[in-house]
Amino acid sequence: NENKTVDTVTKKKPDMDNNNLPRDDIEQLTALSRNTLISDSYEPGSTFKVITASSALDMGLVNTSELFNCAGTITIDGLEMYRGNLADIRRRLGYVLQDSDNQMFMPTVFEDMLFGPLNYGMPRPEAEALVDRTLAELNLTHLKNRRNHKLSGGEKRMAAIATILAMQPKIMLMDEPSTALDPKNRRTLIRTLNALPVTKIIATHDLDLVLETCDRVLLLHDGQIAADGPAWEILRDRALLERHSLELPFCLAGVPERAKKS
Repeated sequence: NENKTVDTVTKKKPDMDNNNLPRDDIEQLTALSRNTLISDSYEPGSTFKVITASSALDMGLVNTSELFNCAGTITIDGLEMYRGNLADIRRRLGYVLQDSDNQMFMPTVFEDMLFGPLNYGMPRPEAEALVDRTLAELNLTHLKNRRNHKLSGGEKRMAAIATILAMQPKIMLMDEPSTALDPKNRRTLIRTLNALPVTKIIATHDLDLVLETCDRVLLLHDGQIAADGPAWEILRDRALLERHSLELPFCLAGVPERAKKS
């Protein structure tokens, strides 16, 4: 279907021999494998969030490197996933790592952003025009020729997002995008996420960010899908969240008792 970005992802029992997840998380992933992780279709530009109390499990679900170790059928943007389709699948997916230092490996932001398009065979003049356009759309033109090792944490996070967008993915996977950001840069990130036209799948424990940026939430607990629905509905349900070792977003939790006393 041309109007839908993600078709169906069904994850069966994975081969966990080569990962380093704790045993409890391995058991949860194995139990989850009996369910459909993403069973619906998404319109381009929608934002989807998987939440769980386990950070390792959260990250493991976003890490697509494990998908080849699964039995079953995985379909992304109409393409059934197997090694023969790997190049086409990679062109459709962009993965923003939690640690930007692990993603930004060229000397400057400009060179980092050029790497992906050039690697995919885009002519250099076209790639340079794409980089300039992407930076302008994100209001990051001032970072173009900056050295990556001299960027602040917030600048580096935004540059990492720009690097992925320059590859023109249809789907962005993001691992804890707001980690270690100050309030100003966190707000810039939220505005950027809301403006991006691509589908976004976000793994984060920043539930306030989820409330502001995500359309849908999938809550996992003990390897089972505990809740699946609109973000505003699930994240306002204190009883549901606390039953699964989570809390209300700070913006909904009210004034702490200690603050009231003072």
